[in-house]
Amino acid sequence: MTQFEFYKSFQFVLELILAESLYAYKLHRRSHFVWRMIGSLVVFFTYSFLFPVLSYSAWYCSFTFLMIFAASVLLAKFLFKETWLTVIFCCLAGYTTQHLAYELYTLLLHMSGASSASPMGFYGDGEIAFFENPFSIAVYFCSFIVTYCACFFLFSEKIPKSEEIRFKTAFIFIGAVFILVIDVVLNAVIVYYLAGDDKPLYKIIMCVYNILCCLIVLYLQFEVALKRKIEDTLDRVEQMWHQAKEQYAVSKENMEMINLKCHDLKHQIRTLRKGGDINPEVLKDIEKHISIYDSSVKTGNAALDVIISEKSLVCANKNIKLSCIIDGKQLDFIKEEDVFALFGNIIDNAIEAVSAVEESKRVITLSVKTVNNFLTIRETNYYEHPIKFVGGLPETHKADKRYHGFGIKSIKCICEHYGGELTIAAENNIFDLSILFNN
Repeated sequence: MTQFEFYKSFQFVLELILAESLYAYKLHRRSHFVWRMIGSLVVFFTYSFLFPVLSYSAWYCSFTFLMIFAASVLLAKFLFKETWLTVIFCCLAGYTTQHLAYELYTLLLHMSGASSASPMGFYGDGEIAFFENPFSIAVYFCSFIVTYCACFFLFSEKIPKSEEIRFKTAFIFIGAVFILVIDVVLNAVIVYYLAGDDKPLYKIIMCVYNILCCLIVLYLQFEVALKRKIEDTLDRVEQMWHQAKEQYAVSKENMEMINLKCHDLKHQIRTLRKGGDINPEVLKDIEKHISIYDSSVKTGNAALDVIISEKSLVCANKNIKLSCIIDGKQLDFIKEEDVFALFGNIIDNAIEAVSAVEESKRVITLSVKTVNNFLTIRETNYYEHPIKFVGGLPETHKADKRYHGFGIKSIKCICEHYGGELTIAAENNIFDLSILFNN
């Protein structure tokens, strides 16, 4: 067995598996994952071992490594229930990390003056002499461990769990693939033509170039391409804001119409009651029900009056007690549509939470007041489902996180826009949301 045959059949495969695992561990696993993984490893090593070595040219060596990488993508798709783009993204990041570690190892060897580019020693007959090069082995393990750990903390943690990886444009991703492929091929060509030549400076320069290419690929993937997630979040929050703005106009008009009709009906009921033609108890019951729709909320802020009145109807239908102590005049520095969106999201989230608890705990308290020149908005409610916090914000418990959880983000965006500070706590099944503005 030649050095190249050993490397492509065992060493490279193991390096690639470990590197791709750094990025694939968050992906959705298919059923019977352990058995799939065992079968995949057997197939992968067998495929790499049997892949024919028809030539030792730079082009064929590059082709061999790319074909092994392609096989790893297919096996990853077999293991994980993800889109092709997500699987390719993680595998590409893994291959880039492996190549980065290999180039760092080679660079350190060239800088130290060591001649062997393999941690294993090989005799002329192809026999492998393990631990023949203790210095190379030490440099090898240090290079790969440091590189893999650094990439894990710097890049792998940025992959969103349970979310599909998406790109605003495929150009960036294609560019990253192109750069990596060209780098792998050029590296093979340089290694092939400089093999045996005493040109350490050229080799060092090539290693530095390869390392820079790998870092550029990882940057394109994580620092640029994954920003699509942030842009999507902002787009959704902005869309919610525009919807809230439109809903506020409609709700305000509807509430004014309802108030007017209810006011007229109450006067008509009083007139009928004086006439004595209808049972007074029946009229009293009708008037009671109409009063539910008669907006009596006067907070001092028109937008807040609308949203509180509207949500009071929802709470009444769900047997939820909405308790409010609000000085709405203190909210004049916030645009009406933002007030509507802010409190709409706060109360909607609270309604959803208390709807799942027993009826005696279906209570939502909301206060807006000034304390020591600070405007405070506070909402508390009971909850039942365990709450997990990510980045200081509660994560939605719904299965499809791509289309949920934007209400809290919208609240945070509005707070930050007006210089406020959002604090959320959840202890003893009590959810506590606080917003602080400096007046």
